[in-house]
Amino acid sequence: MKFKSSTKGLFSRLSASLLAASLLVLVACNETTAIAEQADKEVKTAVQETAKNVETKVVKATDSAEGKIVLADASTAKTKTVVEKKPAMKFIEGTHYFEIFPEINTDAPAGKVEVIELMWLGCPHCYKLEGRIEEYRKNKPDYVDFKQVPAMLNPVWSKDAETFYIADLLDVSGKKKLINKVFHAIHEQGRRLKNEGAVKRFFEQMGVSEDEYNNVKNSMAYKAKLNRARQISIGSQATSVPTLIINGKYRTSVYTAGGEDKLFELVNMLTEKEKK
Repeated sequence: MKFKSSTKGLFSRLSASLLAASLLVLVACNETTAIAEQADKEVKTAVQETAKNVETKVVKATDSAEGKIVLADASTAKTKTVVEKKPAMKFIEGTHYFEIFPEINTDAPAGKVEVIELMWLGCPHCYKLEGRIEEYRKNKPDYVDFKQVPAMLNPVWSKDAETFYIADLLDVSGKKKLINKVFHAIHEQGRRLKNEGAVKRFFEQMGVSEDEYNNVKNSMAYKAKLNRARQISIGSQATSVPTLIINGKYRTSVYTAGGEDKLFELVNMLTEKEKK
């Protein structure tokens, strides 16, 4: 605490009792906030009568990493507090999410931000997350173009990617929920859809004819989707699933984000950033 030279002269002439009674008390709540208590009215009057026109100013400045506070003009018992705080970084690049370099080309409509869930039908973690993914799909912002893409990081996953896109193209509207039924069959019924015969029998049980099945498998759309899934799988540099890819620029996961709730908070933050 610093006093002007004129203030020092004033207090040297006051009696010890008057000095003790008129002292202002500064209470520091934390590193960036302070409160000056108002002096008793009678003591203030005595000080003013003795000091006459002597103006007492108390200035306390506290500098910290978060901001600067200035308290001034104790003669009128008014305190001015200015607090400047830097917002805390909630998600950190390189810890909670990772930049993809080079970026993956997106195929979202103009003005949309693409969000991809890179997943595997045989992954229990992907199956566990499915409920939250459906919730996100229903409530996502209008500017988000969301899609699921099967990872093709090894031969087993690549085979399941074929099953994924057969279900996808046989149920373009999504009304039959064929992908959900494949998921359920693998994880709840323990079905092993690992060869052509098993996969074909499953779709026959879902009401798909052999001709419908073969037409999808021989279509250009089917082959194009598999090629696109292969490009995304490699380009994302992902090593595990489920991985979420935001606009071809960033990837994250439940683990790196810090949990399911944090994952979707992070996705919303990054999609908002990409929208601007």
